[in-house]
Amino acid sequence: MTTPGDEAEAQPLPTPAPAARPWRRVALTFLWLVLLGLLARQVAHAPADVLGRLGKARPELLLAGAAVYALGFAARAVRLNLLLPPADRIPFGRAWAVSGATTFLLQVLPFRGGEVASWALYRRVLGTGWARAGAVFVLVKTLDSAAFLLAGLAGAAVLALRSSVPVLGGATAVAVAAGTILLVLMPRIGVPVVEALAHRLASRPRLARGLEELAEGLRVAREAPRTYLLAFAGAVAFLAGHFAALALLFSALGLTPSLPALAFASLASVLSAAALPSPAGTFGPMESGFAAGLALEGVPLVLGATVTGAVHLLTTLACGAVGLPLLAGRRHTSNIPD
Repeated sequence: MTTPGDEAEAQPLPTPAPAARPWRRVALTFLWLVLLGLLARQVAHAPADVLGRLGKARPELLLAGAAVYALGFAARAVRLNLLLPPADRIPFGRAWAVSGATTFLLQVLPFRGGEVASWALYRRVLGTGWARAGAVFVLVKTLDSAAFLLAGLAGAAVLALRSSVPVLGGATAVAVAAGTILLVLMPRIGVPVVEALAHRLASRPRLARGLEELAEGLRVAREAPRTYLLAFAGAVAFLAGHFAALALLFSALGLTPSLPALAFASLASVLSAAALPSPAGTFGPMESGFAAGLALEGVPLVLGATVTGAVHLLTTLACGAVGLPLLAGRRHTSNIPD
């Protein structure tokens, strides 16, 4: 015999529609086209040696960089399973594939479509409802984004200190230390906050249920702090592979940016893509942000944009290859209840 609450629990939440209104999409499209036009103009007026770098690329380093980038998603696979209760964990291969597939979707789908598609992919792989899959996706993305932010700020601090701006460098270093402490304490601080929000929003059951699922995920991390710290280490390990892959790819194309420059440029590219979602996924804004980051180390904007475009394409193909088993539509039915 089922109760009304059981029937409501059994009903999956519908896929949310994109929040952006038509006028906002038009505005974002216009801004993206302007940005793309500026990049195209820079490339068109680039010296011959800039485009010549692409023709002189070292294929062995390109392959090595793409391979290292693909292998880096193994760390994200471990991180994903560590953030799940032991009974809900999925095979390593599928965790690796979903980590690559979600990154690929975020890179290529326009207007925030990657977030919705990734949410749906988590639901399919985990075999849960929308609320639980969304909570896992939010927790995973929060941890990864925080790791990117801390690494980028650390890179900015080093660059500021190198540029004889010790005050800015010191302040940024303090922000990195504070952010790291806050991230470590996030499960302990976050559970009561999210639970309070869920209680206040009880009149909106779908939103409240999603917050309750997020609180449950944070509660698991709070009750197993070592596991949570290992998950954070997994996010950091992915960054290490990410930066190593970028170093190989840029070296193949004739550039040798330092690790702090790569870290800050990566953060700038992520922030640029987040602020200006484009009809081409992250292509366009991400190159601009990364080129701006590299400019702090003296790399000309046109050179940085051109080389970064090639690197972006290669890394997108690499994460697509990792996620191919899921992107190709191979299904797996999980027995995990919603």
